[in-house]
Amino acid sequence: MPKEFSDLPIASVPQRLAALGYDVLILAGLIMVYGFAFMMLAGAVTGLDCKPDELDYSPCVGGPLYQLGILGVIAAYYIYSWRGAGQTVGMRAWRLLLANHDGTQLSYPQCFKRCLVGPISLVAAGLGFFWGWIDKNGASWHDLASGSEMRVLPKKKKS
Repeated sequence: MPKEFSDLPIASVPQRLAALGYDVLILAGLIMVYGFAFMMLAGAVTGLDCKPDELDYSPCVGGPLYQLGILGVIAAYYIYSWRGAGQTVGMRAWRLLLANHDGTQLSYPQCFKRCLVGPISLVAAGLGFFWGWIDKNGASWHDLASGSEMRVLPKKKKS
């Protein structure tokens, strides 16, 4: 078992995308909970009836405030996960660990940079992720922007 973070292998592009796929499922659930809470709060504050039998939720969950809240939920999930354990749920499933080059925990500014550059990496036809195939250190755009690395943890030995 490697003794240092730098001894661990760099996470590959397919591993990163697979972890992202798992995280999308977690985020879908979080966004549904947020949408329900926002709909209830918006209905209570504005007095609009957001009843299930009316099937028109646009006054309750439409608009920029709702969409900004969704971005906040997504950012909070990633920042909380990266800052707390260095792993999201998807990263845990694929045994990926995110840290600084020396193995220390990411700071909040680094997490924010990843949150800003990560979507750009994805929206640019995935080029920011696929950059890992070009970069000599296997880094994606958001790794480079935040000064972090994603490594693969060893498998746990069965006892």
